[in-house]
Amino acid sequence: MANDTVRNQIDGERAAVLLGLTWAQLRQLCEQSGLGLGAAADDAERHLFTYQELYRLCRWMARPVV
Repeated sequence: MANDTVRNQIDGERAAVLLGLTWAQLRQLCEQSGLGLGAAADDAERHLFTYQELYRLCRWMARPVV
């Protein structure tokens, strides 16, 4: 178990799968919310998310539209 590493960040493609979105949808949400590292990057491999940011994105998506 000592060799197991816990990832603190995941790339954009994995984040999209976890949220049930396409990469394009996730990128659009990132631009609107300002969440995620490398929000200006088009490459999913360079776009990183912490699990806290994914949680905040879920909360942001679930907010009521006024």
